[in-house]
Amino acid sequence: MTAVLREIGLNDEALVAGIAVDPDKEPYAGGPIGDIFNELRASPPGQTPFALVDGDRVVGFIVAREDAALPAWAERGCMTLNNLRIDTRLQGRGYGKAAIRLAAQWIARERPAVTHVMSSVNVANLAAFHLNLACGLAPTGRIVEGRIGRQRIMIAPIGRLCGDQPGSTSTRSL
Repeated sequence: MTAVLREIGLNDEALVAGIAVDPDKEPYAGGPIGDIFNELRASPPGQTPFALVDGDRVVGFIVAREDAALPAWAERGCMTLNNLRIDTRLQGRGYGKAAIRLAAQWIARERPAVTHVMSSVNVANLAAFHLNLACGLAPTGRIVEGRIGRQRIMIAPIGRLCGDQPGSTSTRSL
C-alpha cells in the first residue's frame, strides 16, 4: 500500500461519496457524507477535508480542524482530527493509521506552530479507540457529551503521530 492524503475542497463531496460505510458505524464518523459537507460549508473557516487515496481509488476521508473551527473540548494551539472513515471493504489494511499519520504530517508541515493533535472517540466505538491508541494518541481522562453520546478526549504530540509506530504501514505524504 502506498496511500496519499489529498486536500479536497468543500465542493468535492462527490470524490468521497463512494466510500462504503457500515450503517451502524456511520454515526461515529459524523453521519452521512452529505451532512458532513453541509456542516463544513456552514462552519467557520479552519476545517480542511482530505481524501485518502491508494492508486486511483479513494479509500478514506478525514477532516483536520483548527482555530475557530475547533470543538469546545480542544486545547488552544492544537488541531483536531475528525470524521475519519475508511471504506468498509478495505478496513484492517492499515488505511486508518495511514490517514492519521498523513494528516499529522500535513499539520506538521503546513501548521508548524501546532504542537499537539486531539480527537474525540465515542465511548462505544472501541475499534476507533484502539486505532487512536495504536497511532499514538492517549486518553486525557476527560469525557464530554457529544453529538451521539459520551466521547473520550485523546491527545498526542504532533511528532509522535508523524513517526512510524510499531506495526505501521508504509505511506508517503503529498
